[in-house]
Amino acid sequence: MRKISIISLSLIIALSCWGITKQEAVDLFAGHPSLKHASAGVAVMQLDSNKVIASNLLDQAITTASTMKTVTSTAALETLGGDFRFETQVLLRGKVANDTLHGDIVVVGSGDPTLGSRHFPKNPNIVKEITQELKNRGIKVIEGRVLADDSLYPYPPYSIHWDVGDLAWDYGAAVHSINYCDNVANVSFRVDKWGRFSTFTTRPHLSDVQVINRMRFNSSRENIDFALEYAMPALVLMGPVCPGSYNLTFVNPNPSQLLIDSVSNSLTRSGVKVMGRNDVFSHSGRPVSEILLSHYSPELNDIIISLLDRSDNMFTHALLRAVAVRDKNWKSSGDLDRTGVECVKQLLKNRGIDSEGLFMRDGSGLARAGKATPHMMVQMLAYMAQRKYNDKRLCDLMPKAGNRIGTLLPSTKLSTNIVLKSGSMTDVQCFVGYYPADDPQYAFAVLVNNYTCSRKELKNHIDRLLINLFNPKK
Repeated sequence: MRKISIISLSLIIALSCWGITKQEAVDLFAGHPSLKHASAGVAVMQLDSNKVIASNLLDQAITTASTMKTVTSTAALETLGGDFRFETQVLLRGKVANDTLHGDIVVVGSGDPTLGSRHFPKNPNIVKEITQELKNRGIKVIEGRVLADDSLYPYPPYSIHWDVGDLAWDYGAAVHSINYCDNVANVSFRVDKWGRFSTFTTRPHLSDVQVINRMRFNSSRENIDFALEYAMPALVLMGPVCPGSYNLTFVNPNPSQLLIDSVSNSLTRSGVKVMGRNDVFSHSGRPVSEILLSHYSPELNDIIISLLDRSDNMFTHALLRAVAVRDKNWKSSGDLDRTGVECVKQLLKNRGIDSEGLFMRDGSGLARAGKATPHMMVQMLAYMAQRKYNDKRLCDLMPKAGNRIGTLLPSTKLSTNIVLKSGSMTDVQCFVGYYPADDPQYAFAVLVNNYTCSRKELKNHIDRLLINLFNPKK
């Protein structure tokens, strides 16, 4: 049976590629019955001529989902450079006499999304760095406090264009001046057969976040939902819940507090006594004595490799804010994000890319109102194919296709010879990328909204499209 399936697949691929042009391949895809009511935008650009050689709805603005991350990555690389690193300074406010700091330790946020991130375990741990540096200086007593200066970015930390229902889930983590441990945590609890709840435990322990239980017991049905209250701050659990053990990941609304608690606990374990209470603030009256240390993030190239592979919304929106913060014409969080978008659009326009086809609302594409035209996408990809950042091109930072699309492509050489970024949300499935992977000759964009088949079926349609477009036997 497996042999028959493999033979059938080979026949499908062979027949679909026989004597078909690239425009015919696009027409065949766009004409599928499941796309009758869809916006199915496709663009294929030949890079040596910089011309679109096949398309459908070329200049139609279509919801991009996470393929918007390639736009933000482009702007960050152009603005900051591939070797850019976020710098988080740790300051001493006050005077040091003998083994005592008569003052405070202050961690000054720079918007670095990688502090304590599980995705960069080899990068130096800022908590250990602070503890070690104080030990090296012989400081054993801190008369003041461990403080976090979270004033770089104004409130709210999340994009005003994100749906409120996304804000508590791990993919909806906001971007603060100080981000720590990916701005997420776990909450665990048990429900017995009588509907009694055990103590709610957060890991890591969040000293300032309440867990509010609004769940109702149901012996046979479970549908837990989250809500996040940033002002309290608190996590609210809702919906029916069955007997059993639960371990749920949610957004930490105050990562600054977790960081300074972690620093204080680490100092205590190492024998350094902290006299004051930890706090998050915007300004302090004590004068700055000196810089204790500067912590650096991984290079931007490595951050982009990670965020494109994992489709990390928080990391990408952090890059948009890193671009925006260099422009001084913003006053609020909404202004900051809007300034970032304006910077991106102006940058693209200055590079000869039609940024009028870009309707950007955030850095990551989590905002459903974020749209772009297939034409704009391939223009941008074509420009980036010629650019190197610390000896890396955008195509070198993008993941291989592998099994990220459908079930047909993984059986072909194209699975390792195409690099792409995917994007998906309800009724949205998109891919943008390059072929061949190591020496691109084509850039492509496939942006589909409002299809009537299953997502699995659509992905197989897109597989067939890419096989028809780029089968090396043609």
